[in-house]
Amino acid sequence: MTPSNQQFGLLVAYLLPGFIALGGVALLVPTVAQWLRPVAGEGTSGLGPPVYAVLAATAAGMIVSCFRWLLVDHALFLTGVPRPQWDADRLEARLDAVNYFVEYHYRYYQFYANTLVAVLWTYTINRAFGTSPLLGPASDLGVLIIGVVLVFGSRDALWKYHERTNRLIGRNPTPEQER
Repeated sequence: MTPSNQQFGLLVAYLLPGFIALGGVALLVPTVAQWLRPVAGEGTSGLGPPVYAVLAATAAGMIVSCFRWLLVDHALFLTGVPRPQWDADRLEARLDAVNYFVEYHYRYYQFYANTLVAVLWTYTINRAFGTSPLLGPASDLGVLIIGVVLVFGSRDALWKYHERTNRLIGRNPTPEQER
């Protein structure tokens, strides 16, 4: 696992959904809106706003992730996604493989589910404040379609992560899993 893979995982899990969520916050907090404006030519305010935007997006992404855990994780368990049943004693010997599953399944789950929460948050704020004349039944349908795709994508990624990690470090391994 290279640092660039881990950074990419954190980027897709927190930073990108955080920027989407900031789109909703920017409608409520003018200072945040300033952070998200493109930097014009010379004489601009420097690096402050872009740095604030990245830090705020990361924080927003972490908050979105907490709402994802509260809402999406529990909803997906109700739909039959297997809950993890891991044996911590077996973890150390298989840590590289577990990290592989985190980066190639769980990070995508986090992206899909966190983005779902962020899109719903931002779209709801935009609809409530009527920020665009383009918002209406067509955009509602578009957000619904995106939401359904994100739900199915997140369910699939979480299922694969839990199922494959359970096989690797589950509490009651079969003889085949021990090999």
